Amino acid sequence: RPFRRTPMYDVFDQLGAVWGHQYGLEVPNYFAQGDEPRFETPSFRRSNAFAATAREVKAVRGAVGINEVHNFGKYLVRGASARAWLDRIMAGTIPQPGRLALNPMLSPAGRIIGDFTVACRDEMTFQHTASYGAQANHMRWFQQNAQAGASVENISDRLTGFQIAGPRARDVLAACTDADVSRLRFMGLMRANVGMVDCTIQRVSFTGDLGYEIYVNADEQYGLYYVLAEAGAAHGMRPFGMRAMMSLRLEKFFGSWQREFRPDFRPAETGMDRFVSYNKPVDFIGKAAAVAEKAAGPARTLCAFAV
Repeated sequence: RPFRRTPMYDVFDQLGAVWGHQYGLEVPNYFAQGDEPRFETPSFRRSNAFAATAREVKAVRGAVGINEVHNFGKYLVRGASARAWLDRIMAGTIPQPGRLALNPMLSPAGRIIGDFTVACRDEMTFQHTASYGAQANHMRWFQQNAQAGASVENISDRLTGFQIAGPRARDVLAACTDADVSRLRFMGLMRANVGMVDCTIQRVSFTGDLGYEIYVNADEQYGLYYVLAEAGAAHGMRPFGMRAMMSLRLEKFFGSWQREFRPDFRPAETGMDRFVSYNKPVDFIGKAAAVAEKAAGPARTLCAFAV
């Protein structure tokens, strides 16, 4: 290490990034300032990164934070049968053009094998995002359940960008695009130029705040960052890492793959049943088992605790 890096590696390294990795890709865990530790010491109690993580959490909740979306798995689904294929392989509703939908993917036994955000660019083009570390499993499943007229491409490392999140996120985005971002509804998407970069913007955030995921080709990420950073300076925008991200999403009781969501669990056990379209006419994979679980009630229930 470092073995696999994004164009932002040197920039974030100079900002004090303390690096971890996911599926071989370098990922900032947190950004050290002043005398904060440049190495995190593992602990069953609060680690020595607690204060730095708390500072980043407060920056997001109080103003606006920025981090990369490089460690999401991303898939491009295209073709005349793309919607029909997605309806069969995903348990939830497939969105209309310009919209997003959260979607569980189930095994025939009704267990959760994927947790996706499905975005509809147009009637024949869809983009998925999911756990970066599960992309080999996801692609294997997609290939095993392939359908004529629908192609699936893993674009996890070709498509990257940033998430900006917090109460001032819209102000930052509006300052660097001519698009009317105030019209972009929650779980909506639009194409727009941010600075000189053509972007796909999704209004969604894993932190639970007002936020946007801004996707670009990897070779344009560097230019996009400086546009956002310049606009964000006036609003107190700060970078945040995965330690803060995990804290922020947990405060909102958002599940994470291989933590709250795993193939051990079924939809109703985890609360993912609210995204399952039990009544859609398509016989999606795992439907019979999911309907049976709903009728019988979950054997166990995922709970969140305020500590």
